[in-house]
Order: sequence, then C-alpha cells, then structure tokens
Amino acid sequence: MKKKSFLKRITALATGFLVIGIAIPYFTETADVLVDFSEGKGEIRAVNGINNGPKSGYQGDGQWSLDATEIYRELEIPFVRTHDSEYPYGSDRFIDIHCIFPDFSKDPEDPDAYNFEGTDEYLVAIADAGAEVFLRLGESIAPIGDEIDEVWRERDKNQYIHPPEDYEKWAAVCEHIIRHYNEGWNDGFHMDITYWEIWNEPDTGRMWTGSPEEFYELYKVTARYLKERYPDIKIGGCGFSSVSEEAVEEFLLAITADGTETPLDFFSWHTYSDSPGSIAGKADLVRSTLDANGYEDTLSVISEWNYTAGWNEADYTETWEVIRSQKGASFIAASMITMQEHDVDMAMYYDGQFVSDQIAWCGLYLSEEELLPGYYAFANFRQLTEKSRQVTVTGSQTEKANLDGLYVCAAAGGTNGILLTNYNPDTEAALSFSLKFTGWKHRAVITRYSAGNPEGEGSTCFLWMNRLEIELEPYEIMYIELK
Repeated sequence: MKKKSFLKRITALATGFLVIGIAIPYFTETADVLVDFSEGKGEIRAVNGINNGPKSGYQGDGQWSLDATEIYRELEIPFVRTHDSEYPYGSDRFIDIHCIFPDFSKDPEDPDAYNFEGTDEYLVAIADAGAEVFLRLGESIAPIGDEIDEVWRERDKNQYIHPPEDYEKWAAVCEHIIRHYNEGWNDGFHMDITYWEIWNEPDTGRMWTGSPEEFYELYKVTARYLKERYPDIKIGGCGFSSVSEEAVEEFLLAITADGTETPLDFFSWHTYSDSPGSIAGKADLVRSTLDANGYEDTLSVISEWNYTAGWNEADYTETWEVIRSQKGASFIAASMITMQEHDVDMAMYYDGQFVSDQIAWCGLYLSEEELLPGYYAFANFRQLTEKSRQVTVTGSQTEKANLDGLYVCAAAGGTNGILLTNYNPDTEAALSFSLKFTGWKHRAVITRYSAGNPEGEGSTCFLWMNRLEIELEPYEIMYIELK
C-alpha cells in the first residue's frame, strides 16, 4: 500500500468517508467492557520503541537503500536501540565495538585508535528522526548457514563474541564511546544518550562463547567502571534471550557476590512468540524477581520482541508471512497493550531495518512508500501516548459471550482514546461485547483496521447512554476517539 501521512489519512477517514449513525444498545446477553476515564493508572509507557533504522542498507558515500525517517517521525518512535545494525557484524562499520575500536591492541586513550565515522552517521540519523538512542555496547549476533555469503563464510563467525582479553580495557573503550557521544570527545557530539546496554544475549552461543561466570564478571567490571565516571547515565543489561526466576536470580546474585553493589538501572530481556500471554507471564516474572531481590527501582526493558511461529527452519516462512500481515499487526497491538498492563517500562520492536525478502523481521514497511499493516498498529498506539494518562479497563463475561482474545487499552487527556484488538489464533472467532465508559461524550470516531482494509475504515456514531455495541473480527484492530 502506498504511503500517506497518517494524520491526513485519519482526517480523511473521519470526514471524507464518513458513516454516521446512532449507537443504540441492544441489551442482550453480551460481555461487558467498562472504561473508567475517571480512574487513572499512570502514563502510557514507551513500549513503542524499535530496533535499528531509520536508515538501512548502506550503499556507501552516505547513500542508503531505505530511509524511513519520515515514518519514524510520524510514529513518534521514542527510542531506537542499536543492535544487529547493518547486519552482519555492523558491516565492519557501524555500532559494534570492533567497528569503532578495530584493533584491541591499541591504547583506549588514543583518539586515532577509534573509527567513529559510520556510527556517527547512524546515530545522527536516529536523532534526526526525533528518537532517543538506546545504545548497545557489544557485538552483533554471529550469522550462520544461508544468512551469510561467501565473504563472511571465509571469516571466523565467532571472532567478535569471545570474552574480551582485558575486561577493564574493554570498559575503557566503552568509556571513550560515551565521551564521544555525550561530551564531544574526539570530534564528537553532545547527544546526552541516557541508556547504555552492556552486551546482548550472553545466554546464547551465537552471542557469547565464554561461560556465564565470565560474562557476569564482564558486566560487573564494566558497569562499575562506567557508573563511577558517568553517574547520571543509565547502565544495564543484558538483553537475555530467555528469562526464568533461576536465571534472573543467578545474574543478580553474581554481580554482587563480592559484597560490592553493581549498577543495574535496567534489566533487559527478549521475547519472541505467537502469544501476548507469554509476554505477560515473562514480564510478571521479571518484575517480581527484581523486586524480591531488592531491585525495585530497576526498570524492566524488553529490548527485543516480535512474533515467531518457532525457531525451526521450517517455521521462518510462516513467521515472516505473519509479521507482514494483519495478524502480525494485531499481534503488535495486543503485545503493546499487554506490556502496558504488565509493568514493562520500555520495549523495542525487532526490527526497523529491512534486510531482504528472506530476512524479514520488519512488519511496518517494505520501503518509504510501501506500508505494512503493522505500521497502523504503531500509529494507533502513538495516539494513546499523546494522552496524559492511562485509565482503567475492566471486563465481565458470560458463558454465552466471552472476551478471550480481546486486548484493550484506554487513555484520557483532551479527547479520550481506546485501542482494541481481537487476537486469538486458537479460535479465530469474532467477539461481540458492549463497550461502556464513564464521562459524558457526544460522539465516537471509530476506525477499523482489517485484512480487507489495512489502512483503516472510518465511521462516526452519536452516542446514547455512553455505550457502544462492538463486533470485532479476528485480528481486527479498532481505535475509538470519544469527543
């Protein structure tokens, strides 16, 4: 589908293609959903971040095959995390430690030992798109199998993910990267980057060839070193690929085993599944385990997430088909609503860079002009972030009318907004329910997104008794603005 400004598109839906009616309740036995706009639950959190972009596919001489800057601006992406940028290995130019400090035998104090040129260009593009940088200090995942061409096959695919020879020297290199981007060192910038994530997925063999104990030591040395020099930044990690109570506690205990506190401003973790319920369970586990171990102020950050049908080779085709579909868009909306409800402080969707038709983790667009259904999930969640506060949503159901698969998030401020989706792959059944809300409003502007109308179909209802009768088809997304 061709790109048009989301705000212009919504205006057209609300005026140019208007269906006007009156919402009259039927008073049949239906499930009820109540949105209480008088009861606040805090702010809408920044769970609509993204990994990488807005530019990708570097062609040399400042040219890129994809520039999604305007899309990022439209979506008001709050954070862009840099990991696997310009895959594989950062193309030996972007973000990864070996790209910035290519010869580890050099002196970290020597400005000439650093190559910031590519990473400068990448981070400036993020800032130009209106987002904050969430910078991963470490290396990209080692490619395997058909993901790499002959040029990369000739190289040691694990050469960058071994434990550093000298942990304190590695920390000193990270220090100078922070100095370059936050204090202007070595022809640098004053970006005031707050979030610095140490490593990525150290619990997988494609990201760390050392033992868990070796990684815990690297984190401990680096976090203490950097926090001593930059007390105002937020240091955390480590982008764990899976979480369990035992694994989280093992990490927390290891970094304080010597009796000295180790900074952990945020705990980052990843989740790939076909179930928002899985995200909810992991989010609750992470939050409760952090709290139980004295880390009540440590943020829970999902630094990678997306849909997956599984990790077997046969699953990839289905995964990438779903990611680009209306089902994938519904999964995005359901997941962000779930994160909002389950104490996730920040989250970054993986991925904003479009690599190829064969490696297709981006469900938002194929190019600057070709938007995918996932774009509209992000665009509607962005509308919620413009409100001043989240409000309470409660539901009740009967034996004849259930709410399985219904995800709802509402926010108040100026006008009131409600985002809903029906995501239930097990039944793929339509949902019928009464949507009730407090506070007198005159009309509802409703936009529905479906496989048949991925760009949205708008209507307006004049309200009676603060109630709407809703039927939501499988994987449909609905955004309601009450005025």
